[in-house]
Amino acid sequence: MTMGSAHSVRPAGLTPRHLALIPATVAINLVIGRLVAEIGLPVYLDTVGTMLASALGGLGVGIATGLLSQLLAGLLSGYQWLAFAPIQIIIAVAAWAAARHAGFRHLRMAVLWGIATGIAAGLLSAVISYLLFKGVTATGVTALVSVFQGFGLSLDRAVLGASLSTDLADKALSFALVGWLLRSLPRRMRARFPLATRAVGISS
Repeated sequence: MTMGSAHSVRPAGLTPRHLALIPATVAINLVIGRLVAEIGLPVYLDTVGTMLASALGGLGVGIATGLLSQLLAGLLSGYQWLAFAPIQIIIAVAAWAAARHAGFRHLRMAVLWGIATGIAAGLLSAVISYLLFKGVTATGVTALVSVFQGFGLSLDRAVLGASLSTDLADKALSFALVGWLLRSLPRRMRARFPLATRAVGISS
């Protein structure tokens, strides 16, 4: 995948500044994701770092952040999380695309990108969750599966409903949060990451 002639959007290669984003954004994923899991909310917020890495450093940095985050989550919280690694790639690609098209320039646009991403992530998550774990994954999501089953839905439909509803809410909220963070960055700091400048609708 190439970025055409968008030389002003990303540097020719990874710089130390871009590489330094990876451990920082991995930490964001793990810390926020762990806190949300402990509380038992029906969202994840464990891809905020992936989105931020993609919007600041580009697609390669975002994918590296997402995959490393998922690997560490699997080691720390259970092997089942490794199966969801492809979703991190979807998130990285979506956040990178949103950044290239000024998708974080205001709240409404960020939420729309989040909803679109949530649909894609939710569908894939439902397949993984149903086929590998029969709907038993994160605490809040598993609870939603039980609620939907209580309304008479079959397990596959309950898992699909729970995955879509949680991913829609999660990705909309995550994109909104990342957009706020990008817009809140000091102009001088944002200028160090040309893609972030484009992400919030400022021509570089």
